[in-house]
Amino acid sequence: MHKKKLSLLWLLISLSFFIQPVYSADFVSIKINKAILYEGPSDATDKEFIITEGYPLMVMVRLKDWLKVKDHEGKISWINANDTDKQRTVMTLKKNVNLFYKPTTNSVHLATIDEFVTLKLLSTYDTNGWVEVKTITGYIEGYIRKEDVWGF
Repeated sequence: MHKKKLSLLWLLISLSFFIQPVYSADFVSIKINKAILYEGPSDATDKEFIITEGYPLMVMVRLKDWLKVKDHEGKISWINANDTDKQRTVMTLKKNVNLFYKPTTNSVHLATIDEFVTLKLLSTYDTNGWVEVKTITGYIEGYIRKEDVWGF
């Protein structure tokens, strides 16, 4: 009986090395000027949308050269993996999103960002509800509220 418990314990410990917790969703961004979202994992299926460079997408499934993805509105489509990049971006979801120097509203206000603007994600760490970003032009770095963006 003792050997069975020991064997079971050893098995659980061994499996724990292979099971990794999910800390954040898997996101990609579009790396080309214009990419096509398809109905299925083939360019022979219906074309649904054209999206532009930097647009963040949540990866739901990886199937060879195709990714099943979800956009900021919850629409599920497929995209050729070659059109995507692991460089993380986020997109503002509303008008007048404030960008601050530090992760607090008491910090220096750096900019006000319009709706549907893509920003580079500098860190995948959530700093008490704030995310660190950089403008695509690279001129401004700071923090915005996580609730104001899609892609984190």
